[in-house]
Amino acid sequence: MRKGLPIIAAALAAAVFLMSCAPSGASDGLAERQETAQETEKEAARETEKENRQGTAAEAEREDLQETAWETEKGNRQETAQDADEDRQESAAGTAEELHETAQESEREASGAAEQEKSTTPRAKNAARLLADMGVGWNLGNTFDAHGAPDPAADETYWGNPATTKEMIDAVRLQGFRTLRLPVTWSEHVGGAPDHAIDRDWLERVAEVVDYAYGEGMYVILDTHHEPDYWLKPQKDGLEKTEEELCAVWRQLAERFADHGERLLFEGMNEPRVKGSPEEWSGGTQEGREAVNRLNAAFVRTVRACGGNNASRCLILCPYGNSVTAQTLGELEIPADDENIAVAVHMYTPYFFAFDPGQDSVSEWTPALKGELSANMKLLDRYLIDRGVPVIITEFGAVRKTCRDADGTERENTDQVLAWLADYMEMAGQRGIPCIWWDNGIYDADGEKFGIFDRRSLTWYAPKIADALVENAAKLTAD
Repeated sequence: MRKGLPIIAAALAAAVFLMSCAPSGASDGLAERQETAQETEKEAARETEKENRQGTAAEAEREDLQETAWETEKGNRQETAQDADEDRQESAAGTAEELHETAQESEREASGAAEQEKSTTPRAKNAARLLADMGVGWNLGNTFDAHGAPDPAADETYWGNPATTKEMIDAVRLQGFRTLRLPVTWSEHVGGAPDHAIDRDWLERVAEVVDYAYGEGMYVILDTHHEPDYWLKPQKDGLEKTEEELCAVWRQLAERFADHGERLLFEGMNEPRVKGSPEEWSGGTQEGREAVNRLNAAFVRTVRACGGNNASRCLILCPYGNSVTAQTLGELEIPADDENIAVAVHMYTPYFFAFDPGQDSVSEWTPALKGELSANMKLLDRYLIDRGVPVIITEFGAVRKTCRDADGTERENTDQVLAWLADYMEMAGQRGIPCIWWDNGIYDADGEKFGIFDRRSLTWYAPKIADALVENAAKLTAD
């Protein structure tokens, strides 16, 4: 084996290595290094030819060649350093920073992609499948969520609505509504710690109404509703007791309805927030949002442990206050390994159109207001839909208002509500989001006039709106 060749090859490799490492800005140094490399290559070729002719070279010649190779490499390194040291330092620093940023961004994207793949694949087969079949829904509002009666047993009718009958629910179903949301305030019907036992008569009355709808093939959503008026405080102070009572309530509900199938969904909390706080309706504080995450997790853990169909029941989580903001949605924690989880938000959007806040109230539906609605939908895209998380709007609606024509004639703004409803449900439907109208039974009495169904006569106060809700949902399902 010839020993002279590796030495010359090392010199050649060193020269080529230095050329490949040169900064792009050092054009003069690059030309000189190229010339040096070419000379080295020619010298290597001559030496190779000579060695092939003469056989094994003398030891002195090998030593000379080795010295020449190392001197060549040394000279090239010195020349490279002198010509391009400053450019290399600047370029290296910039390149290092860019590579670091690129690596971090790639890591974030890879992590996000992994999370999306982990969450999207299973949920699309379960919770999303159910939501896609739920159609449009109707809230039995201001009924079992009512509270404050001198005798809690009378809470169901205390806020002015009649006792619920199967005929009521049948009329809603026959109109075309496929989902009933049953809001229930449990606090006045729950005993003390540690059991927090639910009053048996109240629980069985709720179960009776659940079955009015469930027994006829409707989807039913059962929740805990005005508990923030009592003990449900998403804050560090007292959070352990809050979690204890929430788990106790849901343990009893999950056990009572363990044999009901997938058309019964549980919604853990309704608008969890610290009432009266400055951030009550603007997304809360970080402490509050973290508390909601903890309570959501406790709700899921409790129900899943209760046996029966609860292991696979669709459970609905919510952000702080059910609010749609970057903070509430961005910080919401969702189990990545549970394929039967959905998220509920409330979107009375735009606020000044959906509600009637006095002098700032808006009765006309305009392109500018449509932009506000679109912005909220895009927040749902960014933080939930694009991550594969199924979303349901468990409360929405617009109150009945009057507006004036150009000639000053006063009339109801039903046509404006219909235009809003068409845009709203189209945007929601494109995202696979079912919507549930908030009906509190108030049509012409004092209060927020969200009522569209007359529960006494079993007719519709607002038949055009009822028809539009069903038709819009059907159209989007067909599309």
